[in-house]
Amino acid sequence: MAKKTNHGRSKMISSYGGVGSVIDTPDASIIIETFDNWDYPVFYDKEIEKYIILDDRLINHLLARFPKLKHLVSISVEENKRKDHVQPKANYFPKWFYCPRCRRFMPINQWKERWKGQQEFNLQCFNHECEGEHLEQVRFVMTCDNGHIEDLPWKFWNNRDNEEVTMSNGDNGQEIISKIKLNYKECCSNQELYYDVSNENTDLSGIHIECKNCKKSATLKGIFGFSQKCFGKKYWLGLQEGKYYKDDNCDKQMTVKIKTSNSIYYANTLSSLWIPEKQILGLSAEIRREIDDIVNDNEFDEKDLEKFSRRKKIDISIINQYLHSNETIETYIPDIIYRQAEYDYFSTKQQPEDKAIKFRSINVKKQFYGFEKLVKIDRLKKIIVQTSFTRNEPIDIDSILIGDSGYEYQIKRQSVSKNSFETRLLPAIENCGEGILFILDEEKIKEWEKNKIVNERIEKLQNHAKSSDWKFHKIEGEKLTEYGKRKILIHTLSHLLIREFEYVCGYPMSSLQERLYVSKNMNGFLISAYDGTDGYLGGLTKLCNNLDKLQKIIKNALQRAKNCSLDPLCYENEGQGVAQLNLAACHSCTLIPDTSCEMSNLFLDRRLVVDEKFGYFKEDLK
Repeated sequence: MAKKTNHGRSKMISSYGGVGSVIDTPDASIIIETFDNWDYPVFYDKEIEKYIILDDRLINHLLARFPKLKHLVSISVEENKRKDHVQPKANYFPKWFYCPRCRRFMPINQWKERWKGQQEFNLQCFNHECEGEHLEQVRFVMTCDNGHIEDLPWKFWNNRDNEEVTMSNGDNGQEIISKIKLNYKECCSNQELYYDVSNENTDLSGIHIECKNCKKSATLKGIFGFSQKCFGKKYWLGLQEGKYYKDDNCDKQMTVKIKTSNSIYYANTLSSLWIPEKQILGLSAEIRREIDDIVNDNEFDEKDLEKFSRRKKIDISIINQYLHSNETIETYIPDIIYRQAEYDYFSTKQQPEDKAIKFRSINVKKQFYGFEKLVKIDRLKKIIVQTSFTRNEPIDIDSILIGDSGYEYQIKRQSVSKNSFETRLLPAIENCGEGILFILDEEKIKEWEKNKIVNERIEKLQNHAKSSDWKFHKIEGEKLTEYGKRKILIHTLSHLLIREFEYVCGYPMSSLQERLYVSKNMNGFLISAYDGTDGYLGGLTKLCNNLDKLQKIIKNALQRAKNCSLDPLCYENEGQGVAQLNLAACHSCTLIPDTSCEMSNLFLDRRLVVDEKFGYFKEDLK
């Protein structure tokens, strides 16, 4: 790129951003390059120490898919202005730009060529009559199920044969629809394309791609019905010796999307709460780097480690534990089991000597109807790591790390590293924050789960999931068979409290996040806030200082959930939202920002919480 673009640290590892994502900036859209291009030091270099995030439990979790992984490395904060600062790299995408004034239409490399010898290229038209007009970027891209992305074949767009296809529209008999069929040859030997937008016709048929020399022209009408064979482009790998990396062999068809569409990118991220258990204690980032340096020396000898152990006064068994931890990882641990360790720790342990986290349990079984315990967590650490990404469709959390033999999707995971699953480093973000862990009464849940109407409503959601076009929905629907009733209940209750807390704790909804702990052995949810959002001010955990007030807040949330501005349509709905995977839940009563929800605002039903006949809290609301 011609200049640095402030694309924001928080977007580098999130549900909507990261390696391979297309992000809008004030100048133009960019595609984030693989983190190998961000100028991180090599994994045993001394400079790597300042980037290492310590969480051995998370690394052990990742080793099932990344057997050579050694470190999680942080993405530096934007305020760090040092010249050696690790900075995410990107290049402009889509590659085609046009001038809004003269309408000239070319790929970016040709615009740069025209500026050679004049002045620095700054996304401006070189035509003097345009007076430095800022270039506009084309809005359309093409993606395939294997995760590739590329521009439309614009240089062939105006040279086509239109194949007429007769289709029935149901009302007016027959309708002739034109299907785009390109010749894949330039219209003439001296092609000069222009992007002409009609002032009268505002739809796609009013946009023409025309050659100034041969006058061949074609509109964008029917563009979303166009498809072609994928050429395996991987622009996120960046340039090597002035050229993009070699294309993959791909047998998929590419389809057209708007560049801002959510479906062009789904980040596969994993999050973890730091707990002292299962950590290799006593090994700082500096010590770990020094151990790596010793082991990677060509003249390495086991005695070198023993000398290092004596010099640093570190037990040799701890060093061996660090070096050989990946040898004990045989199979992938499902996410539900991984979370069980967090749930058990915060719900059963006492405040540890380690001051990295701070929490205390509060028994509220006699005071709060339907709840057994609250855990006030004044200080916690959350690490988020990106492993891969997909396009066109998301995948469930257990499929992020599962091996190819057990992978059920047609879509392919693309790695965030050039070294794919052999990488030694993975990018991560570490945030400190606060939270409240709510644990529901196990006895009351089991009694509530016996209700016949509750089972019928869960079956409706499962049937909708089975009918969905997305494998992701089908897999999530299958998981409801075992503990679906309490999962929908807890997920919906989490949303209702997040919406209520916005009014009382000083954080907007977008700054609050849920983390669900649901299985046969878990029945809770964590609501938390972190310093990477709107600050970490203590406003959330302070709610636990006055339990009478907190109880009123919870009751207000439940009372508010009984009424929606779209009732009775919302309350009596048999299926709404994406793939009809919500019942009585909509934007007016239950949904929260996508960045706050773990399940994409799906599988929600407030009637399970507050209905006067079968709701979990029906007795508390009388």
